[in-house]
Order: sequence, then structure tokens, then C-alpha cells
Amino acid sequence: MTAALDPTKAVRILGVDTALRTTGYGVIDAHGSRLSPVDAGVIKTTRKHPFSECLRRLAGGVRELVKLHAPDVVAIEGAFYCRNVRTSMVLGSARGAVIAVVAELAIPMYEYAPRRVKQAVCGHGNASKEQVALLVSQILGISVANLGDDSTDALALCICQAHTAQAKGGLSLPDLL
Repeated sequence: MTAALDPTKAVRILGVDTALRTTGYGVIDAHGSRLSPVDAGVIKTTRKHPFSECLRRLAGGVRELVKLHAPDVVAIEGAFYCRNVRTSMVLGSARGAVIAVVAELAIPMYEYAPRRVKQAVCGHGNASKEQVALLVSQILGISVANLGDDSTDALALCICQAHTAQAKGGLSLPDLL
């Protein structure tokens, strides 16, 4: 845990924007205020797979990402209100699959509300997905033309984690999940 708060060391951050069909992920290295992109993409499942298979594939994909990138910390989008109960349950299950894998691997994990992520990246909590993608592109110095919203949202989670950890020497971090 101290590695995530030590400004003299680079910290690898995995951001995960969970969903059942298309879960976005992003990986960055943060060294002080310098942020470097490492990887971004999606873990996809199809409608032909049963629900349990989708969760298994999602968990397996996260395990592979952790094995490949060895993150010091994980940032995940917090639960949010959905009017459709079924959608809420599906999203909650996908989040649970990711949280379980990260907890099993004993990686510190932080949860951020979508509004807080938008504030960290764009300066206000009502930013559109296009605004988030544009600023992620500028902050990380990458083209996001070939990345979907799920990937840029995951990179935005990484940026939020990096900025939050840097602020006040990490004292403003939310509680660990």
C-alpha cells in the first residue's frame, strides 16, 4: 500500500469500468504528476454466453490483466442508481466478479463515483463521454480514436486515482473496498 502513496516511486494503476458485455480497462503508470499510458481495451462477452459464463470470462480477463501488468492499485467505478432493477443486478454482479478477483489477489482497490471521475478529468461532474475521452487523450498524450467509451472511462478512472493519491500525499483517498 505504501507504494501507491510514495511520490518517489512509479505506481501502476489498473482502471476497470465494469459491465457484463463490454468491460473497459486501462493501465497507466503514475510517477508524481507524470502519467504514462500502458494499455487500454475491453473484455467482451456475447449474448450467446449464459450469464454465469460471462461472469467467469470477466473474472478470467481481470486475472490475465493483473498477471500481465502487475498493478499496484485498482480503481473501479462505484455503483450507481439504475431505474431498471435487472440492469442494476447485472451491473452489480459484474462489479462483484471484478472486486472478488482483485480482493483474492490482495491488490488495494478504490471505488470512485462517476461524477468524481468526471471532476478529476474534466473539472466538472456533468461532462459528457466525449469530453472525458478528449481530456483523457490530452492528459495521456494518446489518440483515443480507436478506443471505445468503456476504455476511455477506464483510463479516466486511472487518472482519478493518480490525482487523488497525489493530492495531499494521498490523504484524500476514499476507503479501500
